[in-house]
Amino acid sequence: MDDFIILRFILPFDFYVYYLFFIVSIFYYLFSKKSLKLLPGWFFGFAGLLIGVTLLITWLENSFDFKVMKQIIGITFTSIAYYTFLSYNNFNLKKVFKWYISIAVIVSLYGIFEEFLHLSGIHISKDIRTTTFGLYRVYSLMGEPYFLAVALIPAFFYLFSNFSVIRKFGGISREFLNLLIVGTCFVLTFSTAGLIGFALIIIFWFYNRKYFSLTSWKILLLPFVILSLTVLFSNVKDGWQEFNIKYTETINAFTAKKFSKKEASSLNSSSFAIFSNYMVAKASFIDNPITGTGLGTHEKNYLDKFGNFFDKDFLLRYGAFNANDANSLFLRLMSETGLLGLSLFFIFLFKNFLWRRGYENQELRTYTVMNQGIFIWFIVRLVRTGNYFGNGFFLFFFIYYFSCKIVKMKLREQKSRLENQKTTMVLAH
Repeated sequence: MDDFIILRFILPFDFYVYYLFFIVSIFYYLFSKKSLKLLPGWFFGFAGLLIGVTLLITWLENSFDFKVMKQIIGITFTSIAYYTFLSYNNFNLKKVFKWYISIAVIVSLYGIFEEFLHLSGIHISKDIRTTTFGLYRVYSLMGEPYFLAVALIPAFFYLFSNFSVIRKFGGISREFLNLLIVGTCFVLTFSTAGLIGFALIIIFWFYNRKYFSLTSWKILLLPFVILSLTVLFSNVKDGWQEFNIKYTETINAFTAKKFSKKEASSLNSSSFAIFSNYMVAKASFIDNPITGTGLGTHEKNYLDKFGNFFDKDFLLRYGAFNANDANSLFLRLMSETGLLGLSLFFIFLFKNFLWRRGYENQELRTYTVMNQGIFIWFIVRLVRTGNYFGNGFFLFFFIYYFSCKIVKMKLREQKSRLENQKTTMVLAH
């Protein structure tokens, strides 16, 4: 519900409608659990360090303002809302994730219905953009097609990994219908970042089936898989004009030895947004490599440093391109938190990534697939969208963490049981 905002452009911040649900949820937790544990200790230390460094730096640099405070409050409030929600559901991740899948299906159905309305000449989206394929980009309940695509990634991957076309007793399976609905809506977003997510979904599908394993005969098929995916990507790029332009211009901008201000001004808006934020984030990182400039300061960095790389009249004509979130979580962390924030984030990301652990175990596979799907979601967000708490960030953040903990704990228990059984058998003999 990222597009449902109370008193938009009147309040000094975006008061999302779901904040009201968060407040009710937190109070329900306090009364039902009768506990003041609003966050786990490890997270409190992790976030507290970044917030403490931010307060110190912005105080020393005299850059503390409402935007800094907004990020601190937003991170604290939304993380508490999602952690307490999981807590009063006793961290039943399977149940919570099933709710998310059900909502993803409903939202996707609305997106498909929206496409049919567009094709019938009834336009309900606030911004209509046709594509090379003669179809419309769908928004569903979201503020942008890109946000819709990203919100569906974990659901799409989960359904793609677990579906069966036919039920055991005949008929189309419910899982396949859900995949068809979510997958169709996902494609209709025509999101370039969504395409990255889709590519990773395909790669992980092959990975889970051991096409990359040196101990499996399937690795012999890997060259054909790579060739097929390369041909598919080439056909999509050539047939999808909008993507081709964004892809080509972005690659040219990042690989050119010199990129003049005139050349930069000719980039499409999407490519310019990521490139300009990269140049500013890199300059900010060079100036403050260890700690960055503090949470919520990238927009100030953008406005201060933009003129060093691009004509300022370009900024006056088009405004600051995604300067509020750096257009990328990686770039925003690099600019605002430096090596400290990047290190903490990537330690969290890879320490809690399950790879294939638990996948062969029927009891644990659901957790592993959830974990993998959210890992893909994180990667896409690192490339695009630097918002620290929008689009359910901390819901997926905590599910990712606890899914890893559950699988590792269960595997340890299973290993311990097997060892005890072996010991018992030896003693019996």
